[in-house]
Amino acid sequence: MHVTDIQISNPTYRQSLGELSAVVSLSADARDVRVLCNVESQPEEEPTKGRLALIRDALRQLRRMPELRAGREELSFAPGVYPSEL
Repeated sequence: MHVTDIQISNPTYRQSLGELSAVVSLSADARDVRVLCNVESQPEEEPTKGRLALIRDALRQLRRMPELRAGREELSFAPGVYPSEL
């Protein structure tokens, strides 16, 4: 799967749980994959830190997909899509 774009939609901080949740969409040439991500967060954290944590969780979930786990597909990224901070 060659990821060409990563989008985060509906980010919501749930104070009672201390977590940030959002839908992370990973676009590829042949398909789009959307995963619901929940990460621990604090209200005073920088938005960039939360965004990176959501992307990290999305990639973790993506790597558990059968086609990636079995090695039938490899995960790659278009230039500039993969955050250098990860």
